[in-house]
Amino acid sequence: MNTINVNEDWLQVLGKGLVTLPADWRRQLGLEQGTMLKAKFTGESIILKPLTKTAPYRLYSDEEIAGFLKADKLT
Repeated sequence: MNTINVNEDWLQVLGKGLVTLPADWRRQLGLEQGTMLKAKFTGESIILKPLTKTAPYRLYSDEEIAGFLKADKLT
């Protein structure tokens, strides 16, 4: 079992609510680009947990969405 060091850091909220997690945290947790996280808001805290199972939904590309919208138009 991997042991994760308990760390604290100051993170800045950027435009559109984006926050960058420190690289060493991402490495320790095995987070890669595209990893889905479950967020839980409790009191004054936010808890982020990586999804260990496949998400019950899928993300579509802009091209796929455009195709869906084109196919959905009424004639």
